[in-house]
Amino acid sequence: MRLSVAFCCVMKLWLATAPAAAEVVSPRVTTFLGIEGAFDGGHFSAGVDATIGSHVDGRGFALRATAGTGLSQFRADPLLPGRIVEVTQTARLLLGWRESGSWGVATLFIGGALESRRLVPALLWDTQTGTRFGPAIALDAWLKPMERVAVHVFADYTTAYHAGTLRVAPGYDIGDGLFVGPEGTLSFHHGTLRTRLGLHVTGLRLGALGLRFSGGWAMDRAGRAGPYGAMSLWLNY
Repeated sequence: MRLSVAFCCVMKLWLATAPAAAEVVSPRVTTFLGIEGAFDGGHFSAGVDATIGSHVDGRGFALRATAGTGLSQFRADPLLPGRIVEVTQTARLLLGWRESGSWGVATLFIGGALESRRLVPALLWDTQTGTRFGPAIALDAWLKPMERVAVHVFADYTTAYHAGTLRVAPGYDIGDGLFVGPEGTLSFHHGTLRTRLGLHVTGLRLGALGLRFSGGWAMDRAGRAGPYGAMSLWLNY
């Protein structure tokens, strides 16, 4: 699925942290899961987000740990009928500083990333396989330009395989913290560029459990395109 796991997980944290702006927040933990499916494969991700100390006025340190795995198929050569299976794993440990105000909430994370990629069957000329470690940086922001409008902006990058993601997802609050709107994503991973355009519904509740659903159209640099869909859930402690 050639997408950053941090991107897959971060939407759960958007809803979990945004309501805390301009409040005194006790230490807490948020766990989250994400499942994605697209025209060429699937991805599963999980993680945890924890505040460090009591956040006064929504400011303070936060720790984020994520991990995931994905599987996709692609053609090494458009003229050949056979497909290559790509298996990826990724893990990240990040320390961040969170700021908040009437404008919203933003957290800047810095840490390390472990990225692994394997092809079946292996390609002799492919140098983009194996396991690599490198520094990582991420920006996760919830912006409130209007009373009932929120815009989620997420960007991250790691030198491990030069993987990165940029995502913008504005939403309109139709009631009780349920946001609906478009989403757009640009990601690059293992030399593949991908764009996604779709719609999201964020903030559904089943008791203490929060849910998000999204779907739309995915395109890659090779000209392939097809639908995608995703579901994520989070739980605060």
